[in-house]
Amino acid sequence: MSVRRFRTAEQKRELVYEYVGLGYGRKGPFLREHGLGEATMRRWRAQVFAGSLELGLVPRRGGLVSAEESAGLARLLEQQAQLQQRLADLEADHERQLADKDAELASAQATIEALGKAIELLHRGGAGKSSPGTDAPSQV
Repeated sequence: MSVRRFRTAEQKRELVYEYVGLGYGRKGPFLREHGLGEATMRRWRAQVFAGSLELGLVPRRGGLVSAEESAGLARLLEQQAQLQQRLADLEADHERQLADKDAELASAQATIEALGKAIELLHRGGAGKSSPGTDAPSQV
């Protein structure tokens, strides 16, 4: 008895994209490698092209992928690659900004710590004494 594996809609979509891009003679080994049957792949493929994968609905239309659908898939894959690159760039920029802010925060914390120590020294060393040039009353 085979064990069913749960796959998310995104995992199924990626498998379908990879499967569609395979050349002649490579699809069977691909299906075996991933523990999939042809019927399962046909169903997932139909769902992906119909846009109903997340809903679990299976379109009633059968047949091969047309040139128009293939071109649409290629266009969508290109858009996906561009969006993934843009996301990676934005994430890298965000990480740089976080690092800059962390450095700024560390500098501010060091300044606050130094000022705290200076104030503490002033309170300890100058308690009860007035500084020169101040108009504090002198004790007689």
